[in-house]
Amino acid sequence: NYKYVTAEEKEGMLVVKKSELMQEQFVIVRSKINTPIYLSMPDATNLFALNMICTHKQCEVKPEGNKLVCPCHGSEFSNIGKVIKEPAEKDLGRYTVSTDETNIYIHIK
Repeated sequence: NYKYVTAEEKEGMLVVKKSELMQEQFVIVRSKINTPIYLSMPDATNLFALNMICTHKQCEVKPEGNKLVCPCHGSEFSNIGKVIKEPAEKDLGRYTVSTDETNIYIHIK
């Protein structure tokens, strides 16, 4: 099971409370933009926000362990969005992420 969080859009960014991610390996961010975002913190210093739409045929990828798998044609991506199994040839789209003491900001514009 995955943890879904709802983000508020504010000035071209999606705002997620840091506390939402603290106990999780990743969360799936839902917002007014229709594309779900895989938000992960694989280590203490890096945050990744990935577009969960496969670059092969635009199906929504699903988290499986520490990778993302496309249910349509079997493409696989690492938890930082790199292609690890074709047919996809391009990495998942990444968003710029910034933080302050309490929030994570995913830059969508």
